[in-house]
Amino acid sequence: MSTAQDARAGRKHVSAAVRREQLVAAALRVMKRDGIAAATTRAICAEADMPHGAFHYCFRSKQELHTALLTTGLNTSLDAAWPSISPDLPAVDNVRTMLDAFWTAFQADPEAELVLGELVTLARREPELRELPAWQHREYVAKAVAHLDRLAEEAGFDYSVDRALLAELVVSVLDGVASSWFSHRDGELARASLDQFAVMFATLTR
Repeated sequence: MSTAQDARAGRKHVSAAVRREQLVAAALRVMKRDGIAAATTRAICAEADMPHGAFHYCFRSKQELHTALLTTGLNTSLDAAWPSISPDLPAVDNVRTMLDAFWTAFQADPEAELVLGELVTLARREPELRELPAWQHREYVAKAVAHLDRLAEEAGFDYSVDRALLAELVVSVLDGVASSWFSHRDGELARASLDQFAVMFATLTR
């Protein structure tokens, strides 16, 4: 068997789905470290330790990559909050617990969140990507509605306003607090803002 055949025989097969995940993770690392402009297909493949052709095998366009990157931002887990939610607690305490779980998840990797925000801004300016911001917003709101549904069920209350509208408000506030934090980097101020929002949010429960 030739050396090339030996190499092929010893090479572990990696599925396209796994390669996509690896390329998305590599793209995010490059963007966090060097900026979005530096994330060329060659730079991403080098970061992932893959041949350049692997990128075009896994992604048909820049839009596909950016969609995959933005999808990572939709996976914020609030699992840490749910065991502490109780119908025996005041509504404001339950809301605070949920918001605190969000902020803890955000603080785990704020630079990734910064990159995703920059991607949305970029997409608004590029014709081939202009559908992405609206898609991302719809997905965020849908995720927020799901969290609000579970919060109401776990905490034993309902809302006095339409849940979709409340979800829009929640997404806007969280986005605003996160955006402000990138300017002042004051975690205490951010948490104080979320705490005040929890008080206002609780007035919309019954």
